[in-house]
Amino acid sequence: MSKIVWLASYPKSGNTWVRIFLNNYLQNGRTPADINNLEDSMHAGTRELFDRLTGVESSDLTAVEIDRARPWMYCRWAEDSPETLFVKVHDAYRCTDTGQPIFPQEATRTAVYIIRNPLDIAASMANHLSIGLDKAIAYLADEQYGLASSGHKLHRQLPQFMGSWHTHVHSWTSQTELPVHLVRYEDLRHAPLTTFATLLRAVGLPVEPERLAQAVAFSSFDQVKQQETAVGFKERLPDTPAFFRHGQAGRWQLELSPAQIDTICHQHRAAMQQFGYLDENGRPVINRATI
Repeated sequence: MSKIVWLASYPKSGNTWVRIFLNNYLQNGRTPADINNLEDSMHAGTRELFDRLTGVESSDLTAVEIDRARPWMYCRWAEDSPETLFVKVHDAYRCTDTGQPIFPQEATRTAVYIIRNPLDIAASMANHLSIGLDKAIAYLADEQYGLASSGHKLHRQLPQFMGSWHTHVHSWTSQTELPVHLVRYEDLRHAPLTTFATLLRAVGLPVEPERLAQAVAFSSFDQVKQQETAVGFKERLPDTPAFFRHGQAGRWQLELSPAQIDTICHQHRAAMQQFGYLDENGRPVINRATI
């Protein structure tokens, strides 16, 4: 069985950046890979994929019934593919109502968990969803938060439960069923060559220095922003001004009020301290060189 590499993250944490890098590395072309053709990294929550692999119309099923079928679907997908699959995931790591992991061990090579400072996620999410900062901060702390979970219309994606930011982080980093390679967004910004090289080794790909340097250059913020400006980006929501906004770490210092900073730090203190976003006194770790 071909194994799946799960590219897991809370939204707006750098998942798309990692996928664009992997596309450039795998294709190894002379020009940057098309950001609108991320065929080497697919989405675990795509409704069309579910319908095709299971032979069942997901629109006829409840969310619970869809979840029960997903582990089997991913095993079938892995069996049918001759190559390793790199699959984007926004779900929290969780089990079905019968106790079976949604992301089955037998279909998995490894998982990559991409984490980002929630102080920066808040502003990025507000822009992406065209909502206010306070609403984005509330979403980060909402234990019932999910994607495509509204019952008012049929989404292109399956329902995906995420919970709060800290719940999502712990769901992937504390589970013991799957191996997990942790990637910090901030490390991708500060040391892209080293961080992406370590990621390649973790997913079982050879590290070729020239190829690596080219893939990093072809997936740089300036490069993908230029592509979005020229031809658009199909993953951008209709009301969002731009998907690739600033691509920076630490910009929360310019965008959040002191009260908003305090709220996020209080709501997610333990996880933020664990992953280096707060010091031992609960104060944000500031590196002005990142802005």
